[in-house]
Amino acid sequence: MKTDILILGGGLSGFCAAWEIVKHSDLSVDLLAWGGGASPYIHGFCLPVGEGDSEELFYRDSIGSGYGQADPRLVRRLCRDSLLLPDYFAELGLSVDAGRIQSLGSSVPRIAGIGNNTGPVMLNVLRKKLEASGRFRLHRNFRALELIKQEEAVVGARCYDKESDTFQTVYAGAVILATGGFGRLFPESTNSPDIGGDGCAMAYLAGCRLTDMEFIQFEPSAAVWPEALAGRSIITTMFYEGAVLRNGKGERFMQEQVGKDIQAKAIAAQIRNGNATPHGGVWFDATAVPQTMWDGIYKPYRDRYLAHGIDMCKEPVEIAPAAHTTCGGVYIDEDCRTGVPGLIACGEVTGGLHGANRLGGNAGLETMVFGRIAGRTALHSYRPCTKAGEVPVQNRKPSVDLAPIRNKLARILRTKLGVIRTEGELEEGVGEIDALRLQLPDHENCYELQRLYNDLLTAKIAMASALYRKGSVGCHHRADQEQEDRSYRILIKNTQDGFTLSEEPV
Repeated sequence: MKTDILILGGGLSGFCAAWEIVKHSDLSVDLLAWGGGASPYIHGFCLPVGEGDSEELFYRDSIGSGYGQADPRLVRRLCRDSLLLPDYFAELGLSVDAGRIQSLGSSVPRIAGIGNNTGPVMLNVLRKKLEASGRFRLHRNFRALELIKQEEAVVGARCYDKESDTFQTVYAGAVILATGGFGRLFPESTNSPDIGGDGCAMAYLAGCRLTDMEFIQFEPSAAVWPEALAGRSIITTMFYEGAVLRNGKGERFMQEQVGKDIQAKAIAAQIRNGNATPHGGVWFDATAVPQTMWDGIYKPYRDRYLAHGIDMCKEPVEIAPAAHTTCGGVYIDEDCRTGVPGLIACGEVTGGLHGANRLGGNAGLETMVFGRIAGRTALHSYRPCTKAGEVPVQNRKPSVDLAPIRNKLARILRTKLGVIRTEGELEEGVGEIDALRLQLPDHENCYELQRLYNDLLTAKIAMASALYRKGSVGCHHRADQEQEDRSYRILIKNTQDGFTLSEEPV
């Protein structure tokens, strides 16, 4: 298969990129989607247009939330281009309610949204516009597993097509990597099942530098009970409306209006110290939230629990930290270039924007701002593809049972790369993942093996990065080390000498 521009990933970043390409050129776009990633769960996003807000205040909040570890160029671009979004929504025929609520880490209310369904609404509108163009093809149940290079440039991707159960090579004049984060590798995660480690692994093997892989933001308020809701998060803006946290003894143990990283650490400490609720979490008590808000913006959360016989208006619910946003990934510049010709990256698969902790509301904003930038950069990077298509190859089944290896990986991540970490645990984790990788047979033309290979590689990179950063900062909490006061980024690259880690000042 051959196209002008290939987009890997079916989330909002990829669709925003596709629309920029289609409306500004006559090029064709093929988008491979295994699912929507985290985008269907985008409820709101930061938009600094309300009273008392400004681009500069938003910038300071974002830098501060990231503990000074974020790339100032990326943060500045995010804040500046956020001001272009009102016109973008008008172009799409969408009405946005701006500045409704205040996110953790923000100085003022600046969360905007399209009702409570920003992600699904935008995906639907963009898909319809793209399909009406006649130059866009959406390939569902297609998953990229390896990037193809020619003379140091990325020229396509090796992909698995679930419908035909075959591997296909797709060539293109430019490739946009928008595969999302790797939070679903953790057994407790708010992420959807389609999310994995493919994006970071593919980019690393293609020669990209990865950064900030140790910074994994755990959603502090993910449900642990009822079982049917496990992993579903409760919006933390409720802590500005009267919600509080209590341990299993009913004691309030912290001031809740802080960053998610601080909340997650405090909750994890209560659980580790034996103060957990019956199902291993803490109580999220939102009974003081005004009824008008339950009837309005928070109604979906109340309805979710009412379906299981629990009324959040009247009783607390059990929550615990779960992997939510991976702040690290492909190191890009402010135009989404990766340093590898032909490859552009955007969204949660990238690193450098959030630093050590993401400001609440910036994940949704990132998909729109940098998705649009990636689309425009792809137009400038495009070179006509001269490669011919190849015959599809039948997928083969794995020769070994992979379930035990996946279960071991989940255990390693839960116990060694969770909210609270130590040097000894991280060293053990790296060794255990290496041992699991050695158990894998040849993964060529085997979907399940290649997926596991990519996941193990990404997990090792994250674990090794966490081991390299000795001090605690933001999402990276080392129980055996003091707080860091240095601002630097860790860079991971695949070189002729193998797996290399280095650092450079922010």
